[in-house]
Amino acid sequence: MKRISELFMTVCFLGFLAAALLFTVGREPEKVSFFENRTLAAFPALTRESAGDGSYTTQLERYLDDHAALRNTLLKVKTQADLLLHRPVVNDIVLTEDRLLPYLPVGREIVDSATVKRWSANMAENLKGIQDTAAEYGGYFCYVAVPCQYAYFEDDYPWYLYNRGDYSQDMVTSMGQALAERDVPFLDIRAEFDAMGHPDGFGSRVDNHYTMEGAFETYRLVMEKVAAESGFAFPILSRSDVTFQTLPNEYMGSRERKLLNLVTKEESLSILRPVEEVPFTRTDNGNPSPAEIYQLPASEDDLVTYNLYMGGDWPRTVIDTHRDELPSILIYGDSFTNAMECVTYLSFNEMHSLDLRYYKEMSLRDYIRTVQPDIVVCIRDYEALPYLANNGGAD
Repeated sequence: MKRISELFMTVCFLGFLAAALLFTVGREPEKVSFFENRTLAAFPALTRESAGDGSYTTQLERYLDDHAALRNTLLKVKTQADLLLHRPVVNDIVLTEDRLLPYLPVGREIVDSATVKRWSANMAENLKGIQDTAAEYGGYFCYVAVPCQYAYFEDDYPWYLYNRGDYSQDMVTSMGQALAERDVPFLDIRAEFDAMGHPDGFGSRVDNHYTMEGAFETYRLVMEKVAAESGFAFPILSRSDVTFQTLPNEYMGSRERKLLNLVTKEESLSILRPVEEVPFTRTDNGNPSPAEIYQLPASEDDLVTYNLYMGGDWPRTVIDTHRDELPSILIYGDSFTNAMECVTYLSFNEMHSLDLRYYKEMSLRDYIRTVQPDIVVCIRDYEALPYLANNGGAD
């Protein structure tokens, strides 16, 4: 009887594994994990090279992990269990009373001051080249550092967890010095926000980005610097020129998504509308798009994400307000440009926007030479500040 029961358990276990494998492989695989906000592994191609070096097995294991049957259910069970145990870090999210912050392991991407200075010098040299490219036809360039969530709310981390405070300050100071030595305009938004009293509402409680209010103040700070230094004239909107509308929809920020929406801080998203509307046309990747800047939900019951602003990350967007008397601007960066774009276009004839993570048609410098925008602004968050990759602008 003992051997029969052992055999029965073995058959049941193998049957369960076989059924799970068949269900995993047999169903249509998802391409993106909504909750994890990442692309899932694709089914690997079997080649002589991948079979020989063992990479096929590794890739197949990653695929099966990403597409396992009931994966989201099991993730929710694990997450809920960790929450019930009151763990301070769950799914790499730090749970505080007011915010959901990213966990920052000690040593991860942290280097000594000499390396930070070397990185800053390399980046500054590259940015000097971009500035020189714009100057060829009389254009103006500015590099803007914006605080990501962990940098803006570093004091909210528990005392026993690392917040990268020293590293962040070292990095932004080093970058500022390297750019000053090369006469490249630089603006540190966190320092400006601190001078305003470090408003709590400028940064999101559940996402890596700033709020619409924070994006609007960033726009004003950048435009005031550009107007003072570039010689170009254009309108700069004030608070009396716009209205903010808070959406009633539930907002799921990136931190809440990583917690599978089992924890929420009930933050809402806002949109900005000008008091005086400015008609415009829009193209994305060279194709005509609706003249809209917000991807509004169909109903109040729908969830909204940061993709509300500009419809998410586009490789290239051009908004034309058909006001030839005004200058043009190119703003490039990652998702931190999205909310700011929703107000920046109101000050210019044309607004070009590039996300160099996805735009590959030509180099940044070639694009600048081709389009010749009067003003070029790069928006980089603290975490990405010294890196040449992606929106660092390296050719």
